[in-house]
Order: sequence, then C-alpha cells, then structure tokens
Amino acid sequence: MTTAAPPVPRTVLIYSHSWLPGQVDGVAVRIMAHAKSMANRGVKVVVATPDFVAPGKSDTPPVPSPLPGVEHHLLETMWMPVYKKNFCMRYSLANLRKLVDLIRTVRPDYVHGTQEAAMHVLATACLLCKVPLVISFHTDTTQIAARDTCVSSALGKWVVTELANWGYRMWSLSGAVFFPVSKQARAVLKNAGVREKYISPETWGPMVDRELFCVDKPEEEVARARKELTFGIPNAFLMVYVGRVTAEKDIGFLVKAMERGPENTVLVLVGPGSLTEELKKLHGPEKRIHCTGEFVSRENVAIYLRAADCCVSASVMETVGFTAMESLSCGTPMLAANAQGFAEHLSHGVNARLWTPHDEASFDKELAILMETPRTGNWSPEALRASMSGASVDICTDRALAAYADSGRSDKRIFRLALTLGFFAVNLIIFMVAK
Repeated sequence: MTTAAPPVPRTVLIYSHSWLPGQVDGVAVRIMAHAKSMANRGVKVVVATPDFVAPGKSDTPPVPSPLPGVEHHLLETMWMPVYKKNFCMRYSLANLRKLVDLIRTVRPDYVHGTQEAAMHVLATACLLCKVPLVISFHTDTTQIAARDTCVSSALGKWVVTELANWGYRMWSLSGAVFFPVSKQARAVLKNAGVREKYISPETWGPMVDRELFCVDKPEEEVARARKELTFGIPNAFLMVYVGRVTAEKDIGFLVKAMERGPENTVLVLVGPGSLTEELKKLHGPEKRIHCTGEFVSRENVAIYLRAADCCVSASVMETVGFTAMESLSCGTPMLAANAQGFAEHLSHGVNARLWTPHDEASFDKELAILMETPRTGNWSPEALRASMSGASVDICTDRALAAYADSGRSDKRIFRLALTLGFFAVNLIIFMVAK
C-alpha cells in the first residue's frame, strides 16, 4: 500500500519475544532483519527481549546475537501460558517498571511489539508513557490450539482461542495499532473481533535477506553441506525443513512420508524443538532422516537451502512461511501444504508444488512431480530467486515505517487508561494464581 517514502523516526523501541539464539523462529528472523535495516537508515534502535532463562533456573542468559548500533535490554522470562514450548516476557510489575523506565529513558517516537501472551504489559507501559504502540501480528493462536497436543479437549481449544481473542481486543482498546504480517493474519484479527480502525492498512508481507539467501553461494561449501546432509547417499533428493521441530508444525507427517518415499529421498530437519529428542533416534542413513536438534546459524541455513533439491513444510499454520521465501531466494523450489501463508505467497506450478494438507497421496504425487521437473525456465535457480524480488528487507521496512506513522490514539485517554490498568490487574492476579 505504501507509495511515497514514509517518514523516518528518530528513535524506535522494539520489544520482541524472540531473538537468536535464545528463541529460534520466524519472528526472530524478521525482527532482527527489521532492526538492522532501521539502524542502517540512521534510526536509533533499542531492543528489549526476554532473557530466555526458564523460570526457576539460575542459568546464565544466552548472549543475544548483536546488531551494529542496536542497544539491547533483557526482561524476566516465563513460559507461554498453556503452550509451554516458547518463552515470553513474565507478566509482572517488575517488567512493567522496567519497560516504563526504559521508555522514559529512551523517549522513542514509536514502540513496536511482537504479538505474545504478555503483550498487555507493554501496552500498559506505552499508555502510561503516552507513546504509540504498534503490535506486529505473526501467529494464528487458533491453529496452534487446534494442532498442538498442549490442549486436548474441544472445550479447552475454544477457551484458549477466546482468551487470545479477548486479549487482542483489549490491546487495541489500550490504543495499540495492529500491523498484520499477511492477509491471513489480518483475517485472524478481524475474526477475533478487532475493529478495522485498530488494524493498520499496511501489510508487512514476505521478507527475506536477499544478500544472505542467494544463488551465488561458494560451491565447495554447498557441496560439503550436501554430502553431510545426505549421508553420502548416491543421487539423493535432498528435502530440507527449517523451523521449530514441534507437533503443531506437522513434522510427523514428513517423517511418516519417508517410510513411503523413494529410497533416494533424504529429509533434513533443521532447528530445535520439543520433538528433536525423539527424532534424533532416527538420525542416520538407515531412516534417511537428518536431525540433530542443534541451533544452526543463519549463514549455514542459507548454505543448506542452496544445497537442497527442495525446501519442505507440512505446516498449515504459517501466517507467512519465511523458509519458503528464503529457499526461493536461494534458487531452491518449495514443497508445501496448500494452506495459510504458503497458499497466499507461493504459486503452484511456478515456484512451488503445493499438496492438499494432511493428504498422503497428494503429497506423494507432488513430490514425484517435483523430482521429475527439470530446473529450467521458471524452475531455474535464477527464476525462482526472481519470484521473491518483492520480498526485500528494504521494502518491508518501508511498510513498517508507514504503519508506525499511522499509529497513535490520543482520544479518550482516561477511559483507555482505566480499562487498561484494570485488565492489567486482573491478568496479574490470574498469572499469580496460576503460578
């Protein structure tokens, strides 16, 4: 939607619940690229994240990956409520004080927060300090509740979904503006009952670091990675999955597919997650599954994707699907479930093969077609990379700055403050009781 260059702010405070290497996901990748891009434009960027130390542990916090010119602050951490696989900031008065102090010290033009369970702490701090808050909306909580084993009953799934939707509405009433990352994310917000005026007309869209994820990777490094990942299996067809290795990402579907697949197919699972301890038992040439559960640097992820014959994902809950953008930017096609962000941003038969979600026969058919497709024409590495030309970090930074400029609610502040503080107190009591 952005046409003219948006105004460049003096200072932006970013709160992100994810940051490498403490928490590995698409949110961390996007936010780190965005922070770096703004700093390169001369914006003073200050970042706050959880310290990623599990509650009750006295571990040394992992050192956040540094960005040149970006100041980093740490907050107390808790596990995401119900979904105990990811961290978020602790819902506490201590974190509220830290955020208020940080905002008053930094005096940002805007605060940008990533959607998470304790976002109301940041919303309260911003309202107290009279600073506009933009919340980028990345995750479809409904899909997590539907797919993950953390909630087993239909009633429990409904309760989790409604509580999340209630939270979104309360954040908007604090004066925050939502910044959806995709059309699907925008639809989730509307279905949750968030009014149109609290949703930015800008959509962040797909983003990829096209300098890092590119076709021209050192041939020796690519060859070495391919040999390692395929266990040296002759004429291997290498499928690489990058992301959280968890149940809601339908990793089990991919693992089961290896039992039916051609004997030269190899599945590589890149990333940490709750399923890695079990799946590491399958690691090796016998099962043709490569899974170590180790953190892999962004530089090595780019090498792996360039070495792959395709990137693969069975997930039906992606609002964007970052790995698809990164894979295509490396000249490697995508094999994905035809759902959510993949359906929105990929073109079947042009830069990807999309199968009917959860349908084994459909997956097998699309895999077979992709294995036989020559890497020429629109399937050439150069053409695949060109299909992501509109997903550059700079373009996405322009959209974010436009969303910032559209934020800010000065009307009915007393009403908003009373409502926000009341909701903060209620939530604080709930979290204290739950603990």
